[in-house]
Amino acid sequence: MRVLLIRPPARHTVESEVPEAVEAENLSYPPLALLAIASFLRDQSDHVCDILDAQLEDLEYDVIEKRVREFAPDVVGITCFTVQLSDVMRTIEASRRADVPYVVLGGPHINDFPKESLALEGVDAVVKGEGQQPLLELLACWEKGEEAKGIPGVIAHADDPIPEEDVYFSNDLDSYPIVDRTLVDYTQYYDVMGQGGIFTTMVTSRGCPYRCTFCNTPRHRYRVMSPVRVCDEIAQCIELGIREIYFVDDTFNITNRRVHELCDEILRRNLEFSWTVRFRVKGVDRPLLEKMKAAGCARIQLGVEQGTEEGLLRLKKDVTSAEIEEAFRLCREVGINTVAYFMIGTPVERSKQDVLDTIEYSIRLKPDFVMYNILTPFPGTTLYDEGVNEGVLDVEPWLEFMRRPNEEFKAQVWDEHFTRDELRDLLHYAYRRFYWRPSFVVRNLFQIRNISDLKRKASAGLRLLTS
Repeated sequence: MRVLLIRPPARHTVESEVPEAVEAENLSYPPLALLAIASFLRDQSDHVCDILDAQLEDLEYDVIEKRVREFAPDVVGITCFTVQLSDVMRTIEASRRADVPYVVLGGPHINDFPKESLALEGVDAVVKGEGQQPLLELLACWEKGEEAKGIPGVIAHADDPIPEEDVYFSNDLDSYPIVDRTLVDYTQYYDVMGQGGIFTTMVTSRGCPYRCTFCNTPRHRYRVMSPVRVCDEIAQCIELGIREIYFVDDTFNITNRRVHELCDEILRRNLEFSWTVRFRVKGVDRPLLEKMKAAGCARIQLGVEQGTEEGLLRLKKDVTSAEIEEAFRLCREVGINTVAYFMIGTPVERSKQDVLDTIEYSIRLKPDFVMYNILTPFPGTTLYDEGVNEGVLDVEPWLEFMRRPNEEFKAQVWDEHFTRDELRDLLHYAYRRFYWRPSFVVRNLFQIRNISDLKRKASAGLRLLTS
C-alpha cells in the first residue's frame, strides 16, 4: 500500500501558553515520531511510505490537498496533538477531498482520548501508543480488504475496547530500526539556541517514571537504548553532516550510570558533535557534568518550574531549591550552558509579587536561556484533575473542543488568582525582563558564530520584542 504520513501545519493552534516568538522556534524540529514509523514500515514491509511535513513548510490546506493527490496514497496517517486539533481536522478534510480511502490518527492526543478521536468525521481508525507495529498490522488488514478488528493498539469501531496498556513493538529499543532522516529535508530544521549547524533530534529512551502533576508523559514501561545503539544512530547523523543533536527523551538522566556509559561510548568512538539534553535537577554532580562536557554536551535543559519549596512540592518535582541552585552553579563551573524552564500562574502563586519573585529567582540562577510558560493544565494530567475537583477548571469546554474542534477555543489556565490577561501580561514581562537585560544581549552578541546564526537569533529577538 501507499502510505503518506502527515504532520499538520500549526495554523490554528490552541491559544498558546508561550509567546508567539518562542512558539515559532519550537516548530523547527523534525517530526521524529513520523520518521520512526516510516523507517519501521520500510524496514518491515513492502509498503511505500513517505512523509509530508506541512508544519515545516507552513502549507495552506489547498496545497496539502494537492500534494496528497499527487502522492495518491491508500492511507494517510496524521500525527495529532491536542493543541493542533483544528489543524488535524482541516488536514483530514484535505485528505478526503483528495479521495484518500483510509485516514488513521496517532499521537499524544489519541493516547488520552482515543474514542473522541475516532468519532471525528473522516477518521477510519486511531492508533493508541507507539504506532509502528499496530499500523503495520492495520495496513495488512486493509490491504486484504478485511475489517479492522482485534488489532492490538488499534481502535476502528465505536464498540472496540480501549486498550488498557499501550502496545509496543519491543521492550528492547535496540530492536527498532535507526531512523532514516533523509525521508525529510533534514537540513531545514534548526535550533535557535544552537550553534547554527545542521540539527536534528533523537530519542534514546521512552517513558518517564516520575509523577510531575502537570505532565502526561506515559509512566509505565520505561525503556532505554543501549549506548552502542545510540552511538550507531549518532554516527549515521554525523555521516549526513549533522553536527548538533537534541536528545528529546522526557528525562535523560533517570540514572547517572546510563549517562556515564553513553559518554564513555561517545568518547571511545571519537564521535564529534554538539548535544543538548533534558535533565532532572536531582542527581546532577560534577563528575557527571565533566564527563558530559568531554563527550560534547553543550547545553542542559532543566525543568525548574518554581522557586519556592511550596511550589516544588505542589508540582511533585521531588527536588529542593538548594539542589536547583547547586545544579546551575556546577553547570556554570564546568562550562555547560543551561536552559531553565519555569511556570507562572501556578496554584501557589497567589499575588503578582509571587510571580515577580519567580521571575527574579530565574534570573538569580544565571541560566543562559529561560523558557517561561503559563501553567495550562491539560486533560490527562493530575493537575487538571485537581483543578476540576476544586472547581477551578471546567471539563466541558475541553470535551466540546474534542468533539468539535474550532479555531476560537482557548485552553483554560489556572485562574484561581489571576485572569488570563493578567497572566499573559506577566508572561511577556518575564521574557522582556530576562532577555532584554544589557548583560544578556552583550553576551549573546559575542556568541554568534555565523550569519545564519545571527539571522535566526535576531528574528527571534525581534518577534519577542514586538510581542
